Amino acid sequence: MWRSFQRSLVIALVGAVVGVAANAVRWDTDKQGHPGRIPLVTPPQASLGDSDIITLQEARELWETGAVVFFDARAASDYEAGHIGLALSLPVDAFEEHYTKIAGMLTPDSKVVVYCDGRECDLSHRLAKRLHELGYKDVRILVNGWTVWRAAGLATTQGAQP
Repeated sequence: MWRSFQRSLVIALVGAVVGVAANAVRWDTDKQGHPGRIPLVTPPQASLGDSDIITLQEARELWETGAVVFFDARAASDYEAGHIGLALSLPVDAFEEHYTKIAGMLTPDSKVVVYCDGRECDLSHRLAKRLHELGYKDVRILVNGWTVWRAAGLATTQGAQP
């Protein structure tokens, strides 16, 4: 019995060492160019402060003044199927490809609202983080934006961006 336990322990340890070593030398990358390695410790998710979230009422008021740029963080096909009126498509999963088209429209002080669809959708959070990293100071997230905007009967449209 003791010998079986020892063998099991050795097999488990060898497996763990081989797994960690293989993970450390993986050279492939994902679609965004991030290393294909699995982190040994998952970094904590940045928590959102109250100042990062915008209410539907606040977003509507800014939209009506035209003093804000809305970005749809969803895939381009979702954007084309329907989006907030005047919003621009900036899919976070193809950020580099789309950002170059809109970068000239923004200054570091531009007011920006990002949204996606669904309470658990993190695309808008990821997009807000990317924009913050690029130096944009006033980026707000309309949580569950597409759903709440439509439910309120506010302006929407379909098709590719102008």
